[in-house]
Amino acid sequence: MKRLALALAGLVGIPLTAADASGPTEIRVALPPDPNAVPVFILEQRQDEFLPDAELELVPNPAGDPSAMRAMVQDGRTDFAFFNLVGGVRFVEGGLDQLELVAPWVWQGIYLLTPEDGAGAKATDGNQVLVAPGLSTPPHVVTERALTEHGITPDFASSGAGMALLAQARNPRRAPEGVAAPEPLISLILHQQAADDWEQQWAIELDPAQALEQQLDVRIPLGAIWAVRDQVDDEQRQALMQGIETVTDWLAAPENHEQAARIAAERFDTFFEMPIPEAALLRMLRSERVVWNPEGDEDTRQAVDDYLREVFDTQPPAGL
Repeated sequence: MKRLALALAGLVGIPLTAADASGPTEIRVALPPDPNAVPVFILEQRQDEFLPDAELELVPNPAGDPSAMRAMVQDGRTDFAFFNLVGGVRFVEGGLDQLELVAPWVWQGIYLLTPEDGAGAKATDGNQVLVAPGLSTPPHVVTERALTEHGITPDFASSGAGMALLAQARNPRRAPEGVAAPEPLISLILHQQAADDWEQQWAIELDPAQALEQQLDVRIPLGAIWAVRDQVDDEQRQALMQGIETVTDWLAAPENHEQAARIAAERFDTFFEMPIPEAALLRMLRSERVVWNPEGDEDTRQAVDDYLREVFDTQPPAGL
């Protein structure tokens, strides 16, 4: 499973050499409560096995708060950061030249839920669809574009990603016609409605990233790994990327899903103060609703360019 390491190395132009044996490399990684947290939590909890030549320190990434994320990078509080591709591009366009794209990451991970006994996506036309974590984020823009391609124009509204959304989603008198959200929130909703026998039941109606790939013939790289320029050296990049490669390979094996769900559930609770049942995360892993593995570097470069141009009408900044 060297494909990921080669792809990432190709994107940043670094050699795949052994880590310096003089001592562990310190690596600070900021991450939000999204699917990227699962492999990073496993890397953190099993460092001796998957990251033997480095010390990993995790930093909470304030998802949905661009000003806080910008301050985190400007203040040098992290070496690497996981957040969505287009958000990072907008930071770079806005003059945050400390950021450097290391690699796109999550290729899937957002979905549109509609009432299980309803008319599906067509019923959202002109009606409310709640978006987590909020408007102008990839779940909103990618879902809106996918529905627009089918002539459907919902009224999108920000929901946040907390308990308020769950409370609204479970009540048929308050529920919208759709919910566009990332994992693991989707799996949490599906788990809780079954566990608590919600009056309002939901089903996955659309994978908007997959729909856009088919409609526009582009790949959809939702997330990305960013480096804080001038704070990161080749040794740090190499250690982190090789560790991620190993964890991604480990996650691909079904026999590891239960352990991965246990680790992720514990750390979502203690690190993000976001209790997500282990069963919900196991559902996410077993359903393969998240894909972490990018393809070869040339395909990946082209995917980034196409995605930014076709979906966000954004020209990739020079030297991204």
